[in-house]
Parts: sequence; C-alpha cells; structure tokens
Amino acid sequence: MAPNKISDLLAAGKLPTMDNVYGQTEVDDLVHVDLKKKKFVTSNSSVEIVKHFDYAGKKIELNDFVARFRNRYTYLKNIFYERADVTGMTSISKLTYGEEATIIAMILDIRKLPTGTVKLVLEDLSGQLSAIITTKNPELTDRIAQLTFDEVLAFSGSYNGGVFFVNDIFWPDIPFKTKPKAPEDVYVVFCGDVHAGSNMFLPKEFTKFTDWLKGNYGTPDQREIAKKTKYVIVLGDVVDGVGIYPEQNKELRITDIYNQYDEAYQFLSQIPNDKQIIIIPGNHDALRLAEPQPALYKEYAERIYDLPNVVVTSNPSIVNLHKHDDFPGVDVMIYHGYSFDYFVDTVESLRKAGGYDVADKIWEFLLKRRHLSPTYGANPVMPNPIDPLLIRHVPDIVCSGHIHKAKIGQYKGVVSVSGSCWQDTTTFQTRVGHTPTPGAVPIVNLKTWETNMLYFK
Repeated sequence: MAPNKISDLLAAGKLPTMDNVYGQTEVDDLVHVDLKKKKFVTSNSSVEIVKHFDYAGKKIELNDFVARFRNRYTYLKNIFYERADVTGMTSISKLTYGEEATIIAMILDIRKLPTGTVKLVLEDLSGQLSAIITTKNPELTDRIAQLTFDEVLAFSGSYNGGVFFVNDIFWPDIPFKTKPKAPEDVYVVFCGDVHAGSNMFLPKEFTKFTDWLKGNYGTPDQREIAKKTKYVIVLGDVVDGVGIYPEQNKELRITDIYNQYDEAYQFLSQIPNDKQIIIIPGNHDALRLAEPQPALYKEYAERIYDLPNVVVTSNPSIVNLHKHDDFPGVDVMIYHGYSFDYFVDTVESLRKAGGYDVADKIWEFLLKRRHLSPTYGANPVMPNPIDPLLIRHVPDIVCSGHIHKAKIGQYKGVVSVSGSCWQDTTTFQTRVGHTPTPGAVPIVNLKTWETNMLYFK
C-alpha cells in the first residue's frame, strides 16, 4: 500500500491543520496555487472568473474576526438604508423611551420562552439591547421560525422599559433578477459530488453520464441536449479524501490521495473537450476545510489541471458563462454547501419544510440573508477582514452540492440548483439521516431558462 502523502506533508508542516489555520500561517508555496488566468474562451464557449478567493499567508489575530463582522454589518446596513420599505432607522444607543423606531442589528442570542414568546439579544455598532417578539402578532410566527444567530436584520417596534418590542422584521434579501437570455440554445449541467476513491463510487453510472455528453447514450432528444451542452460544473468533493469521517478507511477502495485524484482524472477526461468543465473543491478534498477554500491544490490534482477544458477555482466562486458579442453572459455562484448541514439541523422552518429534501428552500434562506453562512460556527471560516461569504453580487444561478440531493428551484428570478452525487449511500450517511439520490444531473438552458433533470442510475 502506498504511503499517505497527506500525513507526510502534515508532519513536515506543509499543510494547515485546524490549529495553525486559525493561529499561524496559510499553506506555503509548495501546495499553494495562484489563479493566473481569468478568462477561458473557445469559438463556442466562454468562461470568465468573476470572483475567486485566494489567500495570502498572514498571522490571524482577534481584530481579523472583529473586522469581518463589522464589514458584514456595515454592508447589510447600507442595503437597508437604500430600501423604501424600511423607515425610521436609528441606532440602539439613540433609542428613547416610548419611541417607535427601526434598528438594524445582528442577533447575538435567541431564547424561546415556554409561552412561545421569543427573547432576543440584539447588537449594533453602538451597543446591545434585549428585544421581545410575542405570539400576539400572528404575522411574526413564521418569521420567528426562520431566525438564526448572527444574521443582520431590520427590526421595527417600540422601546419601553429598556426592552425593544418587535412588531415587524425585515431581511436584507435580494432584488428581483431579470434573466439574460443567450442568443442560441446552450446548456449547463451540474455534476454533483464525484467521491473518486470511495468503494461506493459509481463508475458505471458516471460512464453513462460521460457517454451521454459524447452523444453516445440516451434518447434522440437527450443526445441533442448533450450536443448543445457547453458547460459542466463539478460542485466539489472530487475525491472521497482520507480521514474525513470516523472509520472512513473501511469504505475506501483507494487509500492514497494522489491515486484518488488520478482516478477522478480518468473519469473527468472522458468529458469531451468541447465542454468547459468548472471545478470547485469540497470538504472531502485535500485542502483546508475553512471557507473560502482555495482552488484544488495542484500538488495533488496536477493531471486534472492539465486537462485542456478544465477551469479550477475556489469555493465559493462566481463565474460568467457564455459571454459573446452583445450577450453579457450568465453569472453563476458556485458553493459546495458545507454550511447547509447546520441550518437544516437548527432552523425550525427548514426542518419543517423538509430539510435536505428542499435544497431550494435552503438557497432561499441564504439569499434572503445575502450570506452563504450567516451563523458563525455553522462551518469553519477564514476570518478575512472583508467577509467573503457575503452575497454582494446577485447571480443568475446559484448552485451547490454536498447534500447529495438533486433539486432545482427559483427565488426572485434566481435559479437554484443542488447537484446529486456519484456515490452510493455510505454507512455514515445512513447514521446521520442522509438519503442521497445518486446519478441525477440538473440541466439549465441558458436561452429559454427551461430546467430538467436527467438520471443515470
């Protein structure tokens, strides 16, 4: 059995552990990949990287965390100040007794009392405040079930006896998005988590997928779609990784990380060269877990980088597809979705809506908050002074993987896509309640905006 080279690099200090990611430095040049090229254009396709997160090594200090939260708060506060439906805004320190006002605040604490009343601790740059939401206002009942820690909201109400009594809640939300329409039929398909190296990997099903892209599989109509497919987005977890969950080694067919990426290369190389492949990493890939994650390390995925039709970028990232002549292209936000687990588990409204089965509702939840992970601790994050998980630029499509559930939705004109996977159900997934739907591939037509799902299992 080949040695596990990740362990060798960790021992030599070449890769970040959870300890030194937060307290020391970033990956050194041996395994750090800089993105040099921003545009990838052929005669019939175009990929432009709009937003890619790279990380320059530095010592992490307390002020970096403070700056991140201040940056988020200030950005979202300015969004509220531009809205006509949110009026009478003031800061916590300027509230006066008996005043009707609106405050823009971050939720520091949520406590539900036996009566159903919810007590919040709110915070802005001027101070903290206790707030009460009672069940006497039925319009707020559904909104109470949607609250999460650390999100920035506008609260309108009255200030009495040192307590703010809330009568309305506003999320920063996104504006309605008008979809650009490509001048010809062109399709983008979303390839869910590959998990090469797992003994649950589904090579026959993935081969059906690549055969379809080659035009050698499916009905005549499906083959016509394959011919017009120009973009394949791989949503992270390219490999199954090593040591990701307890006793994973019992479910690995390939235990060496280099060989896992080599297997992924063998299958990805079967995708025809006239399809541009955009790849982000996920929590199973061989790089730091903290988001934003950089692009796959070339140290491990060198053969994938050598594919002529591959674009490798960070998690999250934004790419623009199919920009030609007078067509502005379609902006796609790609996020692996590691934060989804936390919000499905802790947000009452998402649990009641169906949890992992309703990825479109999870995306709606995040878009309303203009943030990919509004609660600190929902997933590991790098404390960049400018919050990189804010949704500053509203895309035309948002897409994710991770939960192994294929789903297509829409919110305010933004199409949401959750990819499936190419891995059968693992014992760990069974233990935590995951019920994957492997082999499902969501498809979007960038001219008509029709969506569809193909199944390869």
